[in-house]
Amino acid sequence: MTGRRERYKSEYGAVQIVEAAIVFPVMFFILFFLIFMGNAYYIKAQVESIVARNAVTGAAYCADPILQSIRETGSVPSLSDLKIQPYRYLFGGMDGIEQDISTKVKDEIESNTTSFFRGMVPVVKTRRDNIAKFNNYVIYSTFSVEVSCEVGLPIRMFGSNTPLSLTLSSRTEVAVNDATEFIRNTDMVIDYFEDSKLGSSIKSVFDKINGFMSSFAAR
Repeated sequence: MTGRRERYKSEYGAVQIVEAAIVFPVMFFILFFLIFMGNAYYIKAQVESIVARNAVTGAAYCADPILQSIRETGSVPSLSDLKIQPYRYLFGGMDGIEQDISTKVKDEIESNTTSFFRGMVPVVKTRRDNIAKFNNYVIYSTFSVEVSCEVGLPIRMFGSNTPLSLTLSSRTEVAVNDATEFIRNTDMVIDYFEDSKLGSSIKSVFDKINGFMSSFAAR
């Protein structure tokens, strides 16, 4: 009886060792995966924050041309240093702002993001000239920032010499609000329209309609 008990204990101990050899690697992999996914979501949140913040900044720079100079120099520029661009919304003029915001987004993502794993830093894959864009829709305009990043994973598949990677994408589009500029551009379009032959013909037709309606109302 004692021999059977000792034999049972010995076999039970061997089973426990086998179970541990199977379960421990699986539990370690699951724990590592949870930590990695949490770190990936943390990096994604940082990227989205950088994109959203710079989209708002770019829209503000487009709406107020001297705001960028004030933030960079800390003082209001003199009249001689101002660049007058009264119709920049229609004919461009936002290239400098697009380049500055694009550079800032790329540098912040690759330099200021933090990670739990060493070397797990996002690398911007979007071309620099495609990150920040001023979008002109004639009657309104927006400023958008879109970026795609690649994050290297600290693990490799069996038989592979390159580590796995995760692609993160983020995009934010902010409206550019400048009522004064919108009115100025609208007035310019109206002036061009009234000076054209088509504008004169249409104005003549509307004058006849208004005259008819006025005479009809007087009766």
